[in-house]
Amino acid sequence: MTATRSFIIFAIFIILATNSGVNCAPLTPQNDQIVQLIQALYTHPWPGAEIVGTPMTWAFHFTAPMQALLEIGPAAQQPLLAKLFDTRIVDQAIILLGGVGDERSVGPMILAMQRASALPEEQRKRTLQAGNVALTNITVADVIWHHGGGIILDRCPDDPGRCWAAWWEQHKATFRVRDITQSRRYSNYPNYGIYHNLK
Repeated sequence: MTATRSFIIFAIFIILATNSGVNCAPLTPQNDQIVQLIQALYTHPWPGAEIVGTPMTWAFHFTAPMQALLEIGPAAQQPLLAKLFDTRIVDQAIILLGGVGDERSVGPMILAMQRASALPEEQRKRTLQAGNVALTNITVADVIWHHGGGIILDRCPDDPGRCWAAWWEQHKATFRVRDITQSRRYSNYPNYGIYHNLK
């Protein structure tokens, strides 16, 4: 293929992408870094979050790439949303979105929790727990845990996605992360809300 022909094909692709409304994000060093860090999630298994004390004291066990994505913040939201269908790292994508996401992540995260029923039992539990922690961090909603009290609201123990879906159906039209004034640094959740990077 000649250089001229290659250029014409490339130009046609750019024109079609532009006219079709495809969002061609610029290749910036940060975007490249996000892609590399997400790739690293596959080779750095995450054991999951766990409660290690009373009142609910969480150990998140974030791996190095997970921590780096949290530090990048909201710019990592869209690439992580694209990984919610990847069963190999869906639990990591969910917990990370709890730290870097906003209202645009809530619906997709709930759907990912609902799809978790098809996962092996241990991975299913880890994914659902990640969803509960992440969604509580974004929304500050009393769906699974009473805010600030460390009291479990055991309404959907086996299917928390159903409770979150019901909450989201009620609030999605008006919920905006920027409108939250309530602190995420819960006195009875040591090491909880501190992992978020929401501005």
